Amino acid sequence: MNRSSACLTLALAALSVSACTMNRATDLPPGKYESSTKSVDAEGTAHKQEQTTNVYYDQYGNKKATVDTKKTTDPKGLFNKSTSESHETVH
Repeated sequence: MNRSSACLTLALAALSVSACTMNRATDLPPGKYESSTKSVDAEGTAHKQEQTTNVYYDQYGNKKATVDTKKTTDPKGLFNKSTSESHETVH
């Protein structure tokens, strides 16, 4: 392996590590964030995800985040919609 290949490999490794760590909820500044995604697959099933993230500092000055997620799946047809909700606290 020559020197330029080694440098390129090292740069790609560093980029992939930083990309993985930048998606944490606690990396955001304090505040409330909302996001929503919708899609329909080939069978006609509608998928919807709503996510609310609240980033704050606790009484000890530690940064924390709560993430509330609501996922809805609605296959074609009547009365077969399903919803799941989750609540997660990130330190």
